Amino acid sequence: MLEMYLLEQLAAVEACGTLSAASEKLHLTQPSLTRSMQKLEDLLGVKLFERKKNRIYLNENGKLAAECARRVLDEEQAMIRRVRAFDRSRRTLVIGTIAPGPIMELSPLLSGHFSDLTLSTEVRDEETLLRGLKEGVYQWIILNHRMEEGDIRCHPCGSERLYVSLSPNHAMAGGENVRFADMNGESFLMVNEVGFWDAIVRANMPDSRFLMQDDASALNELILSSTLPSFATDVTLRVYDGLEDRVYLPITDAAALTHYYCCCNVNEEMKYLTWFQLLARRYE
Repeated sequence: MLEMYLLEQLAAVEACGTLSAASEKLHLTQPSLTRSMQKLEDLLGVKLFERKKNRIYLNENGKLAAECARRVLDEEQAMIRRVRAFDRSRRTLVIGTIAPGPIMELSPLLSGHFSDLTLSTEVRDEETLLRGLKEGVYQWIILNHRMEEGDIRCHPCGSERLYVSLSPNHAMAGGENVRFADMNGESFLMVNEVGFWDAIVRANMPDSRFLMQDDASALNELILSSTLPSFATDVTLRVYDGLEDRVYLPITDAAALTHYYCCCNVNEEMKYLTWFQLLARRYE
């Protein structure tokens, strides 16, 4: 039977190009790595290396074996993730979301509907969310568009519009709304974990600077002591109210409004049917 450490070492040899570089990466002595590769050759019953004077390198057998090793290692990691995710799913409802906003409004509904489960949420990019849904890391994901793939089912679960938060003395504070172009070039205070909204504001205000903060509470303190604009949404304003001495104006560009969809694997849809029926009554 092939042991996983032999496959890991073979993959490292291919990635590094030489035994010496691979041994350094793996924190092994070169003689130890050489013995491992000889053991692997014995187990497979084929030669994996060409041995020349002062040089050893993978032959065609070795290249194929390294490719297969990478696949096996990837499958091993996928298995670990899926088993752990399954265990977690029995006790925890894990939801991945493209932005924090929809979870803010859905949390009270979720807590009431799934009172016997612990709720866990993560803000991630779409690629990570889709991969996590496929591998069972998430029971659901929340995206800002409907997926058309046949193995994913999506249900509307709300919308969100971006606002700017301004000092009362700001030149735009007396208006009813703003456009991205009106604010382009200004410096903004912004929290890091805003999901896809980060790309939206940077794309539509390319001349602006964004002063990022990791902690929302620290950000609010900065906002209260600063005249710099920042961001909010209609969702955050409903859930948390606005800060005193700030003016909140909606951004009217189409890119500043998004609709959210709660998506699950098609074979999981019936399991959560009552939840999706609740969403239908509330949002559709």
